[in-house]
Amino acid sequence: MDLPKCGSVQEISNALSTNQGSIKVTGRLIQHDCINRQATLCDPQTSASLCVDTSLTEPLEGSVGSLFQVIGEVEREDGGDTPIVRARIMRCVDGMDLLMYNRALRNQQKYFQSRNVTLVRHN
Repeated sequence: MDLPKCGSVQEISNALSTNQGSIKVTGRLIQHDCINRQATLCDPQTSASLCVDTSLTEPLEGSVGSLFQVIGEVEREDGGDTPIVRARIMRCVDGMDLLMYNRALRNQQKYFQSRNVTLVRHN
């Protein structure tokens, strides 16, 4: 059995322009429809929003307003303009310091670039 490819760490605003592939995003849950298994995450810094298919991650542990991290595949349905992330993992990360998290990602990126390693991409 092949494991899914490692996702690139992205901000929601950058994930909107991604065509396909695995990604990891962090955002606030602003809407959740458990019947249709869809959720919407919003980037607290840019207010960009992203639609998430939660069919593999229901029931969600958290509520609207909670901070979530999602790992999944970006897809565009029927050639549409709006991407949908099919979540493989969706976890509540309330209490995480987003500024410190983003700073750590940037430092990790600089370290990998200095070593010519491209394991994680953060835009």
